[in-house]
Amino acid sequence: LVVSSRTSNTLVLANMATLHNLKPMRIHGKWYDMSDFEHPGGPIMLKLGEGRDATALFEAHHPFTNRLYLEKLLARHEVDANKVKCELWDKKDEDELFEWPEYEAKNPDELPAIAPVTPFALELRSRVREYFEREAKSRGVPFIQALKATPARIIQIVLLAAVFLATVPAFLRGEWWTLIATPISYWILGVNVFHDASHFALSRNWRVNALGTYIGWWFSSPLEWYHEHVIGHHAYPNVPHRDPDLYHNNTLERHTKTLRHKNLHRYQPYTWYPIWFIGTTAMNFLKPLQMFTSGFYNRAVAMIHLSDRRKIIHVLGRLLVFCMCHVWPFFVFSGLKAVAFSILPIGIVSVCFMISSQVNHLTPENIDKLDLDYYKHQVITSHSFPGPLSFLFTGGLNYQIEHHLFPTINHCHLPYLQPIVKDTCKRHGVFYHESRDIGEAMSKYLTHMKMMSVP
Repeated sequence: LVVSSRTSNTLVLANMATLHNLKPMRIHGKWYDMSDFEHPGGPIMLKLGEGRDATALFEAHHPFTNRLYLEKLLARHEVDANKVKCELWDKKDEDELFEWPEYEAKNPDELPAIAPVTPFALELRSRVREYFEREAKSRGVPFIQALKATPARIIQIVLLAAVFLATVPAFLRGEWWTLIATPISYWILGVNVFHDASHFALSRNWRVNALGTYIGWWFSSPLEWYHEHVIGHHAYPNVPHRDPDLYHNNTLERHTKTLRHKNLHRYQPYTWYPIWFIGTTAMNFLKPLQMFTSGFYNRAVAMIHLSDRRKIIHVLGRLLVFCMCHVWPFFVFSGLKAVAFSILPIGIVSVCFMISSQVNHLTPENIDKLDLDYYKHQVITSHSFPGPLSFLFTGGLNYQIEHHLFPTINHCHLPYLQPIVKDTCKRHGVFYHESRDIGEAMSKYLTHMKMMSVP
């Protein structure tokens, strides 16, 4: 996580680099230097795009912004690649994956008045915008505020935090019941805050979003999560060599036919049990090492360029989190109790994370699919399954199609968007993959694991 330290004196922001020297980013084939631009969504957004093709990121995060305003803003920051050093950190970005329809201008100097998206995406954006215009009017709030967490959602988060914090004293005393209660209550709080915050969907205030990502200490660092999830997975879901989620544990698991089959893959219908238990431990501590040594997250996403000071701070932060997760019980308890409190909580959080995430894209209906329309691709590679308990437990991830189409919208709104999305997909002949409940979704995941276990 890299944001400007000049705008706040908080502890979190004090550890972050400034954005005076952002490297140019490429959007729709043109290069832009956004150094010192004060983005209303915060400087983190800009840092995620530097040195890479940020077209998909840009379009995903500005579906409702006035297009002429965006084009004028970009025009002020455009740079000539022949005069300014413009470098893509990942050679895969040289070939843009998705096709974006060109605006038919009446004259060469005319700026586009509409986004370069297909009729399907244009209708979808328009209908969702109309929904939130009504919502903003009925609540008496600005349009952008209507997209974020509602007062009811904030109250729910406070209550979830109170439940989790109520278990902490007993957890620190080593009461056995908290081995289940503390990690589960933490997970439900964390997924309802961390995920939205990482997509700038919790609040209009970017500082609130930045702080919200630090609640994920039991399952991921914000820095790694931005690489894996926001830059890689969300822009290119299920796209080989671009979506890092296809390559977790690829020695033991195979999630795409483009990955060469290995002998151990034949056992993946059974080995997913222990992998689910250690998944977030790997995300928390092993993936940072891999990314810092290779310069890529899972060989799919080029790492943000950080100063040596920022790298040291990050490593020290990971060591602190490791002690918070695994070391402290050995100073308080002894024997098996110390081991249990060191291993089981993060393992339970890992299982909760895997239940909430793996079924969303890894199904026979969604894997190895591609559409060159960015918005259609989000739909055909994602998987939704309704249900109020699933909604609470997964932090709205059960409405995965709606979330992938509009990541900056807080998940509390997604159930209301589903009818709009389903109807628009039906009108345009786009396959919408939905399961009855999490049980059916899980069965599809297991079918996927079996299918990928054979050459």
